[in-house]
Amino acid sequence: MKLPEGLRFDNYGPVKEILVEFIKDYVKKTGVYGVVLGLSGGVDSSLVAALACEAIGANRVLGILLPVDAEKDAKNVEDAQMLARDLGMQHELFELKHAIKAFDALELEKVALGNLTARLRMVTWYAKANQENRLVLGTGNKTELMIGYFTKYGDGGTDILPIGDLYKSNVWDLSRHLGLPEKIVKKIPTAGLWEGQTDEGEIGITYPELDTILFLNLEMRMNEQQIIDWGISESKVRKVLRMMEHSKHKREPLPKPILR
Repeated sequence: MKLPEGLRFDNYGPVKEILVEFIKDYVKKTGVYGVVLGLSGGVDSSLVAALACEAIGANRVLGILLPVDAEKDAKNVEDAQMLARDLGMQHELFELKHAIKAFDALELEKVALGNLTARLRMVTWYAKANQENRLVLGTGNKTELMIGYFTKYGDGGTDILPIGDLYKSNVWDLSRHLGLPEKIVKKIPTAGLWEGQTDEGEIGITYPELDTILFLNLEMRMNEQQIIDWGISESKVRKVLRMMEHSKHKREPLPKPILR
């Protein structure tokens, strides 16, 4: 579908520079040695890795591959390792299947088990960050953040979000601008939480549709009916706006009573 005017940047050069400087400045301000991020073989983590390597040098960037089963997820593992080698960054691989098995007694259903997987990844990032004096870089984009498509205290548990103000369409554009491998850019997005899982399949709406609805609402200040009149189906508009409302708690500080 055609994206609304203004959603995509005319020139991604300045966008890249802003994000690179953001990472560089935050690392300097906090006084850490380097950064760590989850490296999945997908476009979001690949873009953040490339930006981080340019910001502070590839020798100070650590990518951690955390598939549930490396053999079953061999293609993504291969792509992530290829990217890390191309960027010259450090990378390590840990399988999660044995850690996940330790929770068998809980008899978790699919979504809860997927969230557990995401939280085990977060625990691993912070263990390495703590051990090696690093910051944890998040790889979430604005599209995912605004509809709550992330696990609280899982992939949402990071120190900074370098691409947190880029819609998914911007992520694809900037990745191509940086020359990331096309097979990574074109890959069907997945959080890798269970076999066969895809982002768009789980959400039920395509990323271009999501980006359009979010952009028209957040940046163009259109209400529900105006977005529908723009040409998006009523059911999809209502679903996205409902997801935004119901996921507010994921984006806001922890609530507490005010006593003084």
